[in-house]
Amino acid sequence: MKMIKNISILFLLALAIYSCEDDYLQVKNVDTGVAIEDLYSRYSQIQGVIWEAYSYLPDGLGELWLEGATDIAEATRESNAAQLYNLGTWTQFRNPDDVWATNFAGIDQVNRFLKNKDNVTLEEIKANSTDGDSTAYYKALDNMMLMEGEALFLKAFFYMELTQRYGGVPIFDEPLDYNDPSSWKNVQRNSVKECLDYIVELCDQANAIVTDDVHSRFSWYENGRITGSGIKALKAKATLYGASPLFKDAGSSITWEDAAEAAHAVIATGKFSLVSNYSDLFGSGNANSGEIIFKRRYGSINWFEYNQFPIAFVGSNGNSLTPTQNFVDAFEVTSDGTSEAFDWNNATHAVDPYANRDSRFYTTVVYNGSDFSSQNIETYTGGNSGLPKENATKTGYYLGKWVNKGIDLINATTANHTWAYSRYADILLMYAEAMYNAYGADADPEGYGMTALEAINLVRARSNVQALQASELNQAAIEHERMVELAFEGKRYWDVRRWKKATTYFNQPVTRIEITKNGDDFNYEVKTLENRVFSEKMNWYPIPQSEISKTGWEQNPSW
Repeated sequence: MKMIKNISILFLLALAIYSCEDDYLQVKNVDTGVAIEDLYSRYSQIQGVIWEAYSYLPDGLGELWLEGATDIAEATRESNAAQLYNLGTWTQFRNPDDVWATNFAGIDQVNRFLKNKDNVTLEEIKANSTDGDSTAYYKALDNMMLMEGEALFLKAFFYMELTQRYGGVPIFDEPLDYNDPSSWKNVQRNSVKECLDYIVELCDQANAIVTDDVHSRFSWYENGRITGSGIKALKAKATLYGASPLFKDAGSSITWEDAAEAAHAVIATGKFSLVSNYSDLFGSGNANSGEIIFKRRYGSINWFEYNQFPIAFVGSNGNSLTPTQNFVDAFEVTSDGTSEAFDWNNATHAVDPYANRDSRFYTTVVYNGSDFSSQNIETYTGGNSGLPKENATKTGYYLGKWVNKGIDLINATTANHTWAYSRYADILLMYAEAMYNAYGADADPEGYGMTALEAINLVRARSNVQALQASELNQAAIEHERMVELAFEGKRYWDVRRWKKATTYFNQPVTRIEITKNGDDFNYEVKTLENRVFSEKMNWYPIPQSEISKTGWEQNPSW
């Protein structure tokens, strides 16, 4: 068999995607001893190529550490990779979130499928049809068609991952042949505009194949495979980014009107709604949530809880990611249908700072006095989960979102976990941001049936925070709502960059709460935890130096 160096399709190992039973993205054991000519000619083998391509999607929970490089979180361990970003010491030689090779491997995998899909023969399936029953044959034909749509979507996803980090990257429509340097040696980077336009084009092509009604058309189409709505959600993200200041300054021609239209397309499917209880989105039963659009299932695990449980629990390893005081202060105080910003200078707020907060606070944050798995959590100095205990939170808080409190660390019980790549509340906030910037707070000139104000207030209403008035809706309000609604979901790190606000939000100290106990009373003092560093050049990642050395490309500015 001809060997091709560095091409991922040769190994097709068991996927690093975990899932529940009957989910498409479950662990697949693929025969690795398959000749290339057979891999792309036999229907029984070609499906494995797409399974493997899905495995290149981001590992949401596994990559949650990146939130520690934003203003909303701090990693407890000093050795956490996020500290390279926080201290400004990352470079083109050392970037812990360098996903260049991973995503281009995924793109190459997809390109090989697209190039060779027409070589797949279904004659064996047709010949094995009995008594004139061609069901299996026509199912295989339909599945080959749908796999093409999946491949186009995955390619768009991988290019989005690259473009949001590095800006313009080279666009490949053909797989690379490392035995033929002419196929890759002189390739040049495409522009940001070309990359975004390409992503949108791929989404449109994929959506023409994998439609919104794919499950009703093909009852055998497995849960976990991409749907038409999921493709639309990716297009909405690409256009939102393309209309945002960072990408506009880099040459994007996408407008806020385009972004509003793309977000509306998801809403108009009518397939999704906000679940009534915010916390249900992050528990073990969230896999079938009517709010989650595209997801990654992990199956029954507990490593996340070993990392995130407060250290009062035996077995907690202290490898936690903890909310900052900056973040906690963002949650509004609610009372009798009204809401107001939390203020330490307000005596009523300050004496009981965790009372009557936006209900999303209680899902996201574990604070001093929280009931956690029937245990009272003490983050005050000397408390059961506070400093100076080893591996205690440095911020005074622990993470609640995604954490299954019912897991028993001593007996190593497990629970199902499902990560949401996209969900309906995010789409509503995308729509609100795009509509506001395109048409203002309360106008709907395209007749979409919802204004920016109505969209953002739908999200706020679930958490019982007061509806905004048109005069109160501005960019700051949109940024605030995305911060509290989507925290620890892989959004903040990129939102702040695309707004070109990182030199403000990420270039200032993060704060902690120091709590002292006096009898039955507590004293709260906000203190600086860490000075953060962020310069303008960091809005874009540097191209890995190894790629610059091979290609002679110009490095991203100031790197």
